Formats: sequence, C-alpha cells, structure tokens
Amino acid sequence: MLLVLANYPDEKARYEGMSQRVIAIDQLCATRERRYLTVSHRLYWKMETEQFADGGIQYRCNIFRHFSLIIRLIKQADTLYFHSVINVLPLLPFLSFIRREAHVVLDAHGVVPEELHYQGAARRGRLYGLAEQRIFRRVDTVVTVSDVMTAHFRRKYPEWESRAMRYPILPAHLQREPPMAGATPDNKVHVIYSGNLQSWQNVDLLISLIKENRSDRIKYTLLTGQPTDLKKRLLDLGVQLGSNIEVLTVSPHELRGYYQSAHYGFILRDDMLINRVACPTKMVEYLFYGITPIVKSSHIGDFEAMGYEYLRYQDFSANLLVRKSKKNRELMMRYVSDLRMVDFEQLIACER
Repeated sequence: MLLVLANYPDEKARYEGMSQRVIAIDQLCATRERRYLTVSHRLYWKMETEQFADGGIQYRCNIFRHFSLIIRLIKQADTLYFHSVINVLPLLPFLSFIRREAHVVLDAHGVVPEELHYQGAARRGRLYGLAEQRIFRRVDTVVTVSDVMTAHFRRKYPEWESRAMRYPILPAHLQREPPMAGATPDNKVHVIYSGNLQSWQNVDLLISLIKENRSDRIKYTLLTGQPTDLKKRLLDLGVQLGSNIEVLTVSPHELRGYYQSAHYGFILRDDMLINRVACPTKMVEYLFYGITPIVKSSHIGDFEAMGYEYLRYQDFSANLLVRKSKKNRELMMRYVSDLRMVDFEQLIACER
C-alpha cells in the first residue's frame, strides 16, 4: 500500500502550487492502492475519510484522538511518500513506526526552512529544519525539482547517501510541438508577465521597467490572479493603462495562446538560494514557447547550466527585436521529452 503524507486538494485549492504537484504525482500512481493521511494537533477530533478516486482514500486525523489508527496506517505502508517537510513535522512522533523494509520518499518541493527564515518566521523555520533533519536520516529517495536542489541537500547533509531523482511537474497545457511564430499580426514586440504580487516577484521593478519603456511598438500583457491590486499598483507608480498594456486573469487552458504570441517574459527573481534551487512553472512555460526571459538573476534552477537564452533587465529596452527564441524552445523540448521517459511509479516503489 502507498501511504501519501499530504492532503488531497479539493476544487478550491487545486490550482495552488503545492496542490498541483500533489495531483500530478497522484495521477502518476493512479493504478496503485493509496491512502492519504493528514494529521493535525488541533483539528479533526472527528476523523474525516473521503474516497476521492478509485483506490484513493483520504484520512484526516487528530494526533491524540487517532494515535492508534495513524500507527496502523504507517505500519501497513510499503511506500511512504511525504509531500514536503511541511507534512513531516506533524508526524515526527511516528517516524520510528515505519517498517524497516518500507520505502520512504520525500518530495522536497522546496527549501522550506530557508524560505521561512527569509519570510521572518525564524521559529517555524527551526521547527521545519528539525523535521528535515529527521527525515533525511531515514529517507530512501528524495524527489527534487532541480539538480541544483539535489546538490544543496548533498552539501547540507553530507551523511545522506541515498538516491535523489529530479522530477519537476510540467503544466498540463504543454504540447509536444508548440508552433514557433515570429512576427505577430500587429508586428509589435509582445512582452508577458505571468504571476501574482508576492514580494519575491519584484513587481515594483517590473512596473518601473514598463514605465521606462512605453512604446507604440511594445505590447505588455500582465496575467495575474490579482488584477485589481495590480492595476492599482500600476496607477500608484504612475503607469496609465492603455491599448498597449492589459491586465488579465485567464484560466490555465487559456495560457497557451498568450504564450504563443509572446516574445519576452518577465521573471525578476533575486539571486538567493530559494531561487537558485527552484524550477518555476513560469520559466518552464516561457522557454517551452520560445519566450526569452527578462531576468534580474540568471541563476534559476538548472536553466543556466542548460544554456538558456535570457535578457538581463538592465538591457531591456523599447528597441527589442520581434523574435522567438528557437534555442529556448529546443532545449525545453528535450527537457520535456526526457521527463516523459521516466517511469515515476516504478522508481518510487523500488526496494531499498
């Protein structure tokens, strides 16, 4: 039996980043009998169970009220799949009940302790750091999103000698042969942004670049789940909306059309560990559709080692060429093809 330590997302949460990864991994293991376990110290005094798919049952338990059931589920598991150290922390008292022959997988998702320290949540960062240390003593396979992330964990835990596998999740709308259009019907340079207003997106820098490079030959399309807030931010910083700037919210299946017409895309991440180990969905999408990323730091995940084509934000101007990046499209096509060859279910089910 496969025991997944995570909460299977409902419809409301299914488009969040972590939820999308949980769903994607579940689809790869859909032929297996699997149980999902969520444990809380405060909630679920009355246990909740839900069958969300054939062979898939979710258990939501309270650590005190359902202690025996939690132990039984852990002892029954052939494979335990922890989605992030976020789901390791509530289960620290139970790690010793994992059978010796069971296969333990950690899907790292990110560098959680470091992210929390960066956000100013030092106490929570220390707690998740403890959970990370404990799981690395027992884990058999660590699933990362980049080779840079794997190298980070090798440095952080030099005694960790078990296997790592890189497996970023690809957006569903990526097709095998995206069209490679160059000129657009309006013969303008199309520049896109896809994302929200978190501090690490450097939205103020993005807006200043737009403000300094308004031109009749450039069209800016800003795709966000926070359109009202972004429009206000633009106006507050002196950027008037017009025919060459649009702020939109679109569904995931509509993204493809906007990416196909875009030549450049903003991804203004700072040069820091959190970004160096990441594999942003936005970057994968940009490269796949032949978009040249406009970057603050080029050190994002494995993409620099892959040799991707990018434009530093200091070089962004109204004189850009109307062109797609054939290089970015080709390297991402190879990347996607290699990932599709991986038998993920077999890899996580291997014997110790």
